[in-house]
Amino acid sequence: MTKLSLNKVESFIKDLDQKPGLKQEFEANPQDTLIKNTATNPKNDVWIYRLVVSALSLVLLVVTTGILINVKEIQAADKVITIIASIGSAVIGALAGLLAPSASTQEGD
Repeated sequence: MTKLSLNKVESFIKDLDQKPGLKQEFEANPQDTLIKNTATNPKNDVWIYRLVVSALSLVLLVVTTGILINVKEIQAADKVITIIASIGSAVIGALAGLLAPSASTQEGD
C-alpha cells in the first residue's frame, strides 16, 4: 500500500490548477499520476531512522557497560573480548554510516 503525504496532496491539487500538462496527465491516468506526485519515500521516514539509531546506540551502551562492569572476567577470556569488540565496532560502523550525510540527497524533496 502506498502512503500519501497530506502536504503533497494539497500541493498537487494546487498544481493541477496551475499546470495544464499535469491536469491532462491526471485526467488520462489519475491513480498513477496521484501516486507518482504525492507518495512518500520510506527512506525519508524520520521515525524509522530514529528507531534504528536508538537501537544501535542502546546496543553500544550495553556492550560498553558490560565491558566496564566485567573488566577482570573479560581479561581472562580471550574469546569473549573478541566477540564484544566485534559487536561494538560493528555498531559504531553502522551508526557512522547512518549519521554521515549522504552525497546523493537532493534538496527540495
